Amino acid sequence: MNEFNILLIDDDEDDFCHIRDLLSDVTSSKYKVTWKSNYNDGRAALNEQTFDACLLDYRLGEKTGLELLSEVRKSPFSCPIIFLTGLVDFELDIKAMHVGASDYLVKGQLTSPLLERSIRYAIKQNHDMEELRESKAQILQQDRLASLGLLASSLAHEIGTPMGIIRSRAELAESKAGNNELLKKDLSIIISQIDRITKLVSSLLHIAREQKSEYGSSVDLNTTIQDVLNLLEHEFDRNSITLNKQFPNSYFVKAEAGPLGQVLLNLLINSMHAIAEARKQFPDRKYEVVLKTESLKDQIKLSVKDNGCGISDENLRNLFKPFFTTKDVGQGTGLGLATSVRIVESWGGEISVSTELNVGSEFSILLPAL
Repeated sequence: MNEFNILLIDDDEDDFCHIRDLLSDVTSSKYKVTWKSNYNDGRAALNEQTFDACLLDYRLGEKTGLELLSEVRKSPFSCPIIFLTGLVDFELDIKAMHVGASDYLVKGQLTSPLLERSIRYAIKQNHDMEELRESKAQILQQDRLASLGLLASSLAHEIGTPMGIIRSRAELAESKAGNNELLKKDLSIIISQIDRITKLVSSLLHIAREQKSEYGSSVDLNTTIQDVLNLLEHEFDRNSITLNKQFPNSYFVKAEAGPLGQVLLNLLINSMHAIAEARKQFPDRKYEVVLKTESLKDQIKLSVKDNGCGISDENLRNLFKPFFTTKDVGQGTGLGLATSVRIVESWGGEISVSTELNVGSEFSILLPAL
């Protein structure tokens, strides 16, 4: 049996009892009715986004249900709202329809079958509209990703040539370094980082074209992790974040060392940002990031867990979508997690997340074991 949470916003308790009784007579589904008796409490309840449908009365003290309907309809995630009134009023009916009401019902004409049918249709229509919005959003994202693929192709060519020149000059300088071991070491690092950039660009080009990576091979996970930590450990110290390292065993996975390092770098930086946000609200909390690896049959799990701000339900729905970001304008492109997902999937892996608001988040990467 289906169960639905219904919000009733009505200033008359008798109406609440009547509607509750009507819905209790419905045998095909179960309805839980939550009653709010005024404008402000009703608006706050709607903002919680926990209801399947709302029954909204026209008279709400100094304000009207029409005003409330106009206000909450600005939210793209609002539940379907069925307008209620005491009298037949065609003009009000039309106004409610234009503002966004799913239906218009007269209290004196209500029956259990009529009310149940109106709620059922409203929920179904709202579900269909959400699917349509999601479909349109996916089409827009595909268009933007196609443009990104074209840009990646151009960048791969434009970056490749100067990188090749820089690399050859670095190799020439290395050959002339003589006995200067420190200089040789620095030049070797420059050459390895140039190779890393070149490989990253090639990998992103394959991903933009939605191709499986041809570079996936055996990667020492611990070595890749340590390379990333060499870049970031001082940032953890500087921000008073404890880094809890739990990877005593050596694992080899199907991946690419450079792109995998970039994915891990993204996740660790995101954890630091989440902790920075949490610290504004909970300055006395002791903050840490747990970096852990473990074997799961034919897969290796790499997880990054923090006790930062967590992720809201609304942001969680969009988290891995291209161009979605919670950072301020100019601070993030929204491509980090979306690109990370596609990189990991190109090796036959996956990324998932579990989170709780104001408690923290855990991102898990599953990779094929070798």
